[in-house]
Amino acid sequence: MIDKILKTEHMKDNRKILFIVWIILLLAWMTMTLIPFVFKGKTARLIADYYDRNAYFERGKWFIENAHPLSEYPQIPTILFGLNHLISTQFDTDIQFDVYIAFFSLGMMLVLFLVFKALLELLPPDRSNYALLVLLPPTLYFTYNRFDILPAYLCLIAYSLSTKKQWTTVSIVLGIATFTKWYPALLFPGFFMYATALEGKFQWKMILFFAITSITILLSSFLQGGLETILAPYQFHTARSMEFVAFPVLVNNLLSSLLGTHVNSSYYFPFFFIIQVSTPLLVFFVKFDSLEALTRYCIVTIGVFVFFSRIWSPQWFLWLLPFLIISARNTEDAKMIIIYNLISYLCFPIIFDTYGSSSYPLQISALLLYTILFIFIIQSFKGLKFAKNLISPF
Repeated sequence: MIDKILKTEHMKDNRKILFIVWIILLLAWMTMTLIPFVFKGKTARLIADYYDRNAYFERGKWFIENAHPLSEYPQIPTILFGLNHLISTQFDTDIQFDVYIAFFSLGMMLVLFLVFKALLELLPPDRSNYALLVLLPPTLYFTYNRFDILPAYLCLIAYSLSTKKQWTTVSIVLGIATFTKWYPALLFPGFFMYATALEGKFQWKMILFFAITSITILLSSFLQGGLETILAPYQFHTARSMEFVAFPVLVNNLLSSLLGTHVNSSYYFPFFFIIQVSTPLLVFFVKFDSLEALTRYCIVTIGVFVFFSRIWSPQWFLWLLPFLIISARNTEDAKMIIIYNLISYLCFPIIFDTYGSSSYPLQISALLLYTILFIFIIQSFKGLKFAKNLISPF
């Protein structure tokens, strides 16, 4: 009886917290939408960044132009970009762009709210306050201006479903997440091995439904616009070179200074890419005997993917954030998350726009960011349990 009363009180407290957090997010959205408009661009990119959202607006025009859903982004966001035009086309042409990006950002704020809600349900009562870390200003900034909180949420939902042993749904959600941003495909082997270890048998349905989901998304894209709509995102990103202060760029700068020559990109790019996507190999050696092991695997996998990428996207810390919060055990862990969060915003837009995309201040701050990310990766890696013999799911 006492447990039932306590549970009821806890649910009431959660509802209050959820209401307050939604009001905070709504106010943040209104502030970030109105201030740049009122001050006519005088805030630069400190509050709102139009660059990426302008691309979303342009790529979404396929919907109103009856064209194919074609863009440099994966299939799911490309479709969302188009559907968001449903609202903007109801307004005058002069304000359609402003309406589009405002409603797009409101949608991302809603996703962040759902991330908070999921974390509140997943975290034990004594650490539930760590869910409030999603309200840090840099998280609000990148959520408002990008869509990377969406794949982060989908991966968090897959994690939540894993606690309920809903393995088929886990596979479907991760399949959808993979075609929102590609990194969730690297998380799937960890979820698969965790399910296999927990159930004591090979989870062939997970592979089947992950494949069915992926094929369905690709087939839908193919039927709408042919092979071009499938290949376009991959062609675009494989053609991209090293950018800004990505870790391979910093290594290349160092080698150039020491050796007086630039590295051969035909070997250099594949080397870092192989490292970037190599962490699923861990599933053959790690004991997935707990949710903690799955959490640590996700942190290592996402962390390595971000660390060794030749593309620098500071908003990618959103992918890590939910799992970092779940893994936080004390105030020291929370402080590290806060520092990582704040330095991400310091790098972009503050230093990036003030000193330049290849400036020494940006390189130094990026190195500090990579140092913290490396600490997260190593801490999570050290927490993994390794089997004495090679593990096989078969």
